[in-house]
Amino acid sequence: NLLFYCREFAWVNPNFAPHCTPPGNVQEGARKNVMANGKKEVRLQDIATQLSMSVSSVSRALAGHTAISEGTRLSVQHAAATLGYSGSNQGPRKRRPSTRTIGVLVSVYEFHNRFVTLLLENIHRDLLDYGYHVMVFLDPINSPNDITHLSNFRPVMDDYLEGMILMSVTTDSILVGELQRLGMPVVLAMRSVDNPTVDVIEADNVRGGAEVVSHFYDLGHRRIGLVMGTQKASTSRDRARGALEFLREKGIPPEDTPVIWDAFTFETGYSGATQLLDATPRVTAIMAGADSIAMGVLEAARCKGFSVPGDVSV
Repeated sequence: NLLFYCREFAWVNPNFAPHCTPPGNVQEGARKNVMANGKKEVRLQDIATQLSMSVSSVSRALAGHTAISEGTRLSVQHAAATLGYSGSNQGPRKRRPSTRTIGVLVSVYEFHNRFVTLLLENIHRDLLDYGYHVMVFLDPINSPNDITHLSNFRPVMDDYLEGMILMSVTTDSILVGELQRLGMPVVLAMRSVDNPTVDVIEADNVRGGAEVVSHFYDLGHRRIGLVMGTQKASTSRDRARGALEFLREKGIPPEDTPVIWDAFTFETGYSGATQLLDATPRVTAIMAGADSIAMGVLEAARCKGFSVPGDVSV
């Protein structure tokens, strides 16, 4: 029985790769291999032996197969990481007949953001003009379980997708590197990662942040507060950086400009603005990191009896 597990997806950490089990003498030769550091190469059989499982079950667990329970999958991934399983015979995903389908990965937490749905609408329309279709994936990305979540998409990626557009990635996301390692064409939209090695479609957020507080400054505001999204989003981080650098150049040190970091939500805007408006000295202008945050800021100002822009600019 010659079984090739070449489509396994061992999402254990960014340095781990799929493991192909070759038949016959090739497999026997691989068993004798040692890694560069002198340690014996860890095989699927080693993981299976430690967990008292079959090799096929370990393989399915690492591939994210839906027949394997979440608890078993996590146990296998933990054992693989502990043993140092690397799946060194990694190769790119297999090429399939053209489907002209592009996957778009969006965090489920971003769907309250009207800009995101508008961007999806335009991606769909423009790709359709080029004869491509769009498949949208909702995923709670940007968490410690990133790789586990994405592994569930591997069969679709292998058999159907010709590329992926990633929206809402965080600056430290490991998904980009993993997709590149598999040979999947990737484009980042709206946000970027640190030191990107793929195409990025993103606004000049540093300049945007500077222009917002420049407008405030021209209106006479000197006590300005920032309510931003997560600090791990390039949009939020760069807008805040642009704002703080502009104010520093005007003689206002960063410690005099309160910054609140949280999610890109109405609730963040409401709670953040409440804190800023209750503080002493009170801010007279608030920069919101996104439209959804701004709506919460406006509601907080209204509830506290402040007029906009009479008492506070937003």
